[in-house]
Order: sequence, then C-alpha cells, then structure tokens
Amino acid sequence: MATPNTPITAVLRSPFHGMMSRSLLLLTYEGRRSGKEYTLPLQYVEDAGTLYVWAGAADTKTWWRNFSTPAAVTIRLRGKDVLAKAYLVDDAQARARLLRAYMDRYPYTTMSGRPKFVGKRWHPTDADLAEAAASTVMVAIEPG
Repeated sequence: MATPNTPITAVLRSPFHGMMSRSLLLLTYEGRRSGKEYTLPLQYVEDAGTLYVWAGAADTKTWWRNFSTPAAVTIRLRGKDVLAKAYLVDDAQARARLLRAYMDRYPYTTMSGRPKFVGKRWHPTDADLAEAAASTVMVAIEPG
C-alpha cells in the first residue's frame, strides 16, 4: 500500500527532483531497535553547510529518536546521494535560532501547539521562539 510520502520520494529520486529539492531531502537511516532501513522526505534549512530538520509535533513521531546519539545516514540532496551524520540539536538557543530560520524560509510553517496560526504568516518574537525551542526537536545533518 502506498503512503502519502511515496509520490514525493519518487519525485526526489527522479530527474525531476529540481521542483522539490530546494526544500526537501530524503533521509535514509537504520532503525535503532528494528535494524530496518527507513526513508523519509523531510523539509530542511541549511546553515553553514549543515542541514537542519524540524521534527514538528515531535511527540507524535518517533523517527527523530534514532538520533539521540549521532548516527550515520544517507541523504538524497539535490539529486545526489550523500553520506552524512545526524544528531539532535541539544542547545535550546540554537534551536530558537533555527526555528527563526524556518520561519524566514517557510513563512507559513507554524509552531506545533499553536493551531490559531495555521495557514497564516506568523512573525514570532524572540520570546515566542525561546518558549517554543524548549520543547522543539531539531535534527542536524552534517554531510560528508
């Protein structure tokens, strides 16, 4: 049975990836307990050569838990497979800065738990970001 991610994954692996590659990557990793290989399309921002993925509504997801310790992954980035290392961003100030980068790059993205902003541009204050960063999960991916 196809999942909603199947068509996105297919496009990102095709010669037509350019229409999505500027904002999406494919993350392939091994499950820490199952040992199975998983591939997810994820939205990212880039800062100084490191890619960052915001695990929105993290309490409802489990994929990011595989990176509580750094792990080797493969990413499909702009049409090429790249070996990388993925890990959780521990520093709340760094997460707040990265949330601001997400807001700037994807202005209709909203903070989890703030449904009143869905579909609207939200210009968070530094205090909003600091509050949100306390419970935000951000995964860093370092290519190479």
